[in-house]
Amino acid sequence: MVGINELQKQELLSNQNSILHNIDSRIKLIVLILIILFAVTSSNYLVFLTLEIYLLLLIWISRISMKDALIRVLLILPFGFFIAIFQPFIQPGDILYTLPLGINVTLQGILFAELLIARLVISITSIVLFSYITPMKDIAEAFRRLHMPNEFAMIFSLFVRFIFLFYDELNSIRRAQASRGFSLTNNTPYLWKIKQVGYLFLMMFLRAYERGESVYASMASRGYNSESKIYYKKDKLSVNSILYLAIPILIMISLTLLQYFHII
Repeated sequence: MVGINELQKQELLSNQNSILHNIDSRIKLIVLILIILFAVTSSNYLVFLTLEIYLLLLIWISRISMKDALIRVLLILPFGFFIAIFQPFIQPGDILYTLPLGINVTLQGILFAELLIARLVISITSIVLFSYITPMKDIAEAFRRLHMPNEFAMIFSLFVRFIFLFYDELNSIRRAQASRGFSLTNNTPYLWKIKQVGYLFLMMFLRAYERGESVYASMASRGYNSESKIYYKKDKLSVNSILYLAIPILIMISLTLLQYFHII
């Protein structure tokens, strides 16, 4: 339940009114991809530091709690850290230590692990910023306007519209079970608890199937088919949107030139 509560909180924050929240969702998605691609192809720590400072500045401009953003980054980072922690033991190179069972710790492995973590920090920070300033419905619209596959855009749009609805359905089923005395903390047989949890998932599957059938029938009655185009409002790019795209591109070009001339 914590996950969906965090998702609801994030969706509320992403619908705020600020300079960054009002930027075109396509531009925000393009900038996200560019920053991640630039970070994962670089090996210069000054580049990583510059990008991280820029992203933190954007978080501050967007009026998002810096504490909440950093906590979100730190919560996601361990998933990548789990991959990086094995690199000193599996990367070939100069051996620094030899552990029991013939396990070697190499200098190149440590350097690669540091590089991987630096790239992860940049990527996760940019994703956290993007999620905090872009509502999920705008992300789905950005996919469509950037000519992503129509089926993918449709599935994501339906996911955005119904995830909270299914959460409400889940809560109603759980309340119904609780009203009948079911609780995982009750002193009842373990197998009986497993059976009740199974009933919960079964009911969610049936509700999801019924909801999907009714939604498809409603869409079909309004003329929807596999070749239907989803309408979206065509707005011109604002000055802020153009600047949001131009500034990181200029930063990345400048950093590339500085590396080319061996200044950094």
